Amino acid sequence: MWEDDAERIMATPWPNKPCPHCGGLVTDLLAEMVSPGQKGSPEQKALIGMRPGGAITCPYCQGAIEHDGAGELVQSTRVPLRFSRALIEQRARDFGDHFHGNPNLTPEEWIELDKAMPGALRAYRYAEDNP
Repeated sequence: MWEDDAERIMATPWPNKPCPHCGGLVTDLLAEMVSPGQKGSPEQKALIGMRPGGAITCPYCQGAIEHDGAGELVQSTRVPLRFSRALIEQRARDFGDHFHGNPNLTPEEWIELDKAMPGALRAYRYAEDNP
């Protein structure tokens, strides 16, 4: 038996909504790209389940965003989860190699080509980076 519905979801939500901070179109929350230490946390499960309880950084402005009770993206006062540099870079390499014959695709190029989010991840502070 599943603890909750979020455990059954393999992919993260595709809100296709503007960031409530900067207005950048967030097509994918990339909640599966959080650092390994944050995977499976109640915060990650809330994000995947599209319910309050966990925040993540906007891939454009790095403002904290989360879902409200209606499942809409809203500004958050919670400490947001951050993407893992290692996971994002690996996803970019894999996507670039498989779809473009370029294993040197940058995260910024990947997110624009695969997620239709041009301008995202520029100057992004990853979970592994010093605060």
